[in-house]
Amino acid sequence: MLRLDDAISAFRAGEATGIHALDSASRLIGDLADDGVSQHAARANGRRKVPRRPDRVELAILTALADTFGSEMLTNASLGYALRLVARHGGIALVQRVLWGESASDVQLATMLGATRAAFTQITLAFPDAFLAEANDVIAWFRPRPPGESTPRKGGPS
Repeated sequence: MLRLDDAISAFRAGEATGIHALDSASRLIGDLADDGVSQHAARANGRRKVPRRPDRVELAILTALADTFGSEMLTNASLGYALRLVARHGGIALVQRVLWGESASDVQLATMLGATRAAFTQITLAFPDAFLAEANDVIAWFRPRPPGESTPRKGGPS
């Protein structure tokens, strides 16, 4: 678990991680076509800030991955894809794609990480504000405005 934490932090800092699946994908390949996300997820990723070091939500996600797949997380290329997604877009984006994804690549990701589905669901229940932040922003846009508020709110639907 600590090795995953250090590797994600190193990847985000542009440094070598010691995990081949992350190091081989860092600057040489860039964002691959298979790293593509749905339009909605891309907009959300643009607004979501990925922490330099994994925060408590990401640590819970990495723990779920480590508990499910063990040391295979460090060597399996397919699981390395999931680590790259966490490193590039954040753990929240990974879990959202696995649980609620809408593209064909999201379905493939959900199939590959199917064993983590129950753990990811528990994490979303433990940190609902982190996973539903974009939904709360959209809902707030549709709520009635207080009297006297004339300017549109920031972050409205696009």
